[in-house]
Amino acid sequence: MKKLLLSCAVLALGTTAAFADNNMGVGINLGAAPVIEGSGSPTNFIIGVKYQYQPTNLIRLEAAGDFGLKNKGTSTFNAMANIHFMLPVAKQFYMYPLAGIGYGHLSHDIGGNVNATFDKFAFNIGIGAEYEVAKNFDVNFEFKYQYMADYNRLPILVGATYRF
Repeated sequence: MKKLLLSCAVLALGTTAAFADNNMGVGINLGAAPVIEGSGSPTNFIIGVKYQYQPTNLIRLEAAGDFGLKNKGTSTFNAMANIHFMLPVAKQFYMYPLAGIGYGHLSHDIGGNVNATFDKFAFNIGIGAEYEVAKNFDVNFEFKYQYMADYNRLPILVGATYRF
């Protein structure tokens, strides 16, 4: 019985220690994403959420979803899986190249009651910077090139992440 209790205590402490490393986080992103194809292209205001997991000091994985508010009849939704390569630049400050793949959904009002929707494969590449404001709180800035067939854009995002 003592061995069972000791094993449970060690497991509980190990689990607590894993979460104490602040290797997971949830956050929000805000920004704008101008489309770079054609004249009169929309610039969508972006509202997004993210979940991050950092298995090592250098690699961070991110699942992110964002909604682009309607502009010039076009709204967007993206679900992306990104990877960040964290490069320490100074104390509490990191730069990171990023890459990701995912799903993009476009909705465009053609006129009247007609609405065209498109589901597209998406990928992005970019660069970001992050500053640790506190032990459990980070702020970041990202600039990306995002490709979706016939709808390439340049999201510029600021975000905040709570780490646990």
